Amino acid sequence: MLAAAAAALLVGGGISWGVTQSGDTPPATAAPLTLTVQKSDAMTACAALDVATLHKYTTAFEGTVTAVKGDQVGLRVDHWYRGGDTSTVRINNNQEGEAESFGQEFAVGETYLVYAKDGKIPPCYGDAQATTTLRSLYNQAYPAS
Repeated sequence: MLAAAAAALLVGGGISWGVTQSGDTPPATAAPLTLTVQKSDAMTACAALDVATLHKYTTAFEGTVTAVKGDQVGLRVDHWYRGGDTSTVRINNNQEGEAESFGQEFAVGETYLVYAKDGKIPPCYGDAQATTTLRSLYNQAYPAS
């Protein structure tokens, strides 16, 4: 009986060692994607957002705000529409040192839809609180594959 238990431990230890040595390690957590809100001037007029305009952007996601600190906003990505593979996004906002973009004030726990190109969020509608209407627009611009 004792020999059987020792053999089981030896085999189990060998299997554990083999799994850890096989290279099947979990992937490292990706660094957050960092985006910056583009500055707007007081004369900027925003045209209505449509599918064609939204489709031009290479990054689009829905995320929930996890932190607001100074001019940085942290989001947990709930759904990628286009261009991402990380679970977190950091938005740097240099709009007069406020944690808002073109009137959008971020609140922890709230959900937002964000789009960007080349790491830049446009000042008009680039980050807006998620609504049914806006989600519908994103779904049309970025149909599921």
